Amino acid sequence: MRRTPAGTFEPVPVEVAIAEIAERLEAITGEHGPDALALFMGTQQNFAALTGPMARAWFRTTGSRKLFSTMTIDQSAKWIVQARMGEYLGGRQRFDTADVWLLAGTNPMVSLNGGDGDGAITQNPSVTIRRARERGLKLIVVDPRRTETAARADLHLQLRPGTDAVLFAGLLHVILSEARHDRIFCDRFVEGLDELRVAVAPATPAHTEAATGVPAADVIRAARMFAEGRRGMATTGTGVCMGPHSNVAEHLVACLNVVCGRYLREGEVTPDRNVLARTIPLKAEVRPPHRTWESGFRSRIGGIGTMNGELPSGILADEILEPGADRVRALVVSGGNPARALPDREKAERALSELELLVCVDTRMSETARLADYVIAPTMVYERPDHTLLMEFFFAQPFAQYTPRLVEPPAGVIEDWEFFFRLASASGHKVKFAGRVLDPDAPPTSEELLAMFAERGRVPIGAVMSARRGVLAPPEEKVVGPPAQGASEHRLALCPDDVNAEIAAALNESSRQPGLTMQLTVRRMRELMNSLGRDVSGLARFGYNPAHVHPHDLQQLGIDHGDIVRIRSAHGRIRAVAHTDPTVRQGTISMTHCWGASDTDADPRRVGSNVNDLTGYDRVQDINAMPVMTAVPVSIEVEVPAGAH
Repeated sequence: MRRTPAGTFEPVPVEVAIAEIAERLEAITGEHGPDALALFMGTQQNFAALTGPMARAWFRTTGSRKLFSTMTIDQSAKWIVQARMGEYLGGRQRFDTADVWLLAGTNPMVSLNGGDGDGAITQNPSVTIRRARERGLKLIVVDPRRTETAARADLHLQLRPGTDAVLFAGLLHVILSEARHDRIFCDRFVEGLDELRVAVAPATPAHTEAATGVPAADVIRAARMFAEGRRGMATTGTGVCMGPHSNVAEHLVACLNVVCGRYLREGEVTPDRNVLARTIPLKAEVRPPHRTWESGFRSRIGGIGTMNGELPSGILADEILEPGADRVRALVVSGGNPARALPDREKAERALSELELLVCVDTRMSETARLADYVIAPTMVYERPDHTLLMEFFFAQPFAQYTPRLVEPPAGVIEDWEFFFRLASASGHKVKFAGRVLDPDAPPTSEELLAMFAERGRVPIGAVMSARRGVLAPPEEKVVGPPAQGASEHRLALCPDDVNAEIAAALNESSRQPGLTMQLTVRRMRELMNSLGRDVSGLARFGYNPAHVHPHDLQQLGIDHGDIVRIRSAHGRIRAVAHTDPTVRQGTISMTHCWGASDTDADPRRVGSNVNDLTGYDRVQDINAMPVMTAVPVSIEVEVPAGAH
């Protein structure tokens, strides 16, 4: 589809669209330089094996350094931890052999994701958690809501939203003050343990209770329960990574794993779950900290640097709107919906509207696609061949499957990877994919690319392709090897100066704002994946995202179930439909994201509510420009009683 001068869309042959896009990109980058072009990669890229690798291959040919993704508006704190602390390369302990596990800000019973787990919780979490507890696993859940997962926990720490960092500091205080840490692991692989002990010293159980609302006795009990377990990890989700002090909160969770030594040691064995993916050897060594944002390219927006080769999406709107020689003027969006993913919905839409060229590769007319100059229609799942290489991280067993194309796509529909390959070719560039330079005059087939992508797996791709129902590979074990020469001196940095300062700031801050007595928190809906699924008739239980509130709060505020309410923050306001929910902590409103219309007065029963109208960029993390997107101070009042609808 191509936007007309009248603002409507008209069909256009895909080859014509690609030629026109290439011509316009060449004109923009020719005049303003390659950094005037940006690529935004969305979550849905991960559900077609070739899309992300080919999109990156195309992007490398452009010379631009403006790469963005949903990861950096979601859980980029995990990248910050890896870069500031370093990484232990011997591997993590597994859920299926654990005797304790801590889940914070994640609800796998709904999201099918347990944070940084090993795939076990992703597969049928209800049965997996039940069986784990039957064999003796102790489950600790940290969440402001008594989630479906928290209801199955041995201990639920129902903390005040936004106080995650304080709680984790409190757990570390108990573990370190009672000398429950793993001395052998820390002596061998850690630096900064004494500094961490001093930094969390103020987080006594009494201080932690006052800040988080979690009883001091439960803080002590949780710390001892986690430390006494011989095996088991602490893992997190968006509830931690989107909140205030998210970088240091995530860092302190990693510290829990490190000080308790929850990693595999030299000589230990672990199952190899890779089939099509390359198996990476495990070594009992540390990859040292690598603060990429402190060197190399920096954005003119706040001097922000890159993480894993990406700029944070928290600066994307300003990269477009703020004057500058390298201002982003052209944006390609693949498998994402930044108009609904970014905070400050009005600013996001204004930025996307001011681009000289916006291209969306999407199967639907999302809110971002409606603002685009070109919308490229890619194939749906049964219209293309594919395999599960990218999903192996989420599998508990070494399973792989290949599916051929089952139905022919409509005329004019191409695979996502084809768009990027053809765009590079139309621009006179050759892409490098899986170590090979591809000939634009002899385009590869999808099957050939899938085979290239998987050629370093431990099971030949041909065997997987010929297995109609997939392959459960024979079990193989990886042995943790000794450190490489010269690597034995590397250490995990528990408490560098900036982390130390962030711990102090988190322990001394109050999130209260005058007149805003409630806090808005994130949640998931089982039927949806971010903004994907809202357009599927009958999929969601409701045609909107309710504002879940504790019944006591509703009674005190004079609000009934089903009332249309007005929710306000320091940044904006929305209309929403109130639902009573006894699982929500008192003083909290719990809503899911990626709903709502641009018109804030639209009927929320029809279109839902856009919580990003309540968020902004007034409080962001220093390194990754991550905004506060949960634990947002708000107020709520009734606007239209349910009976008046």
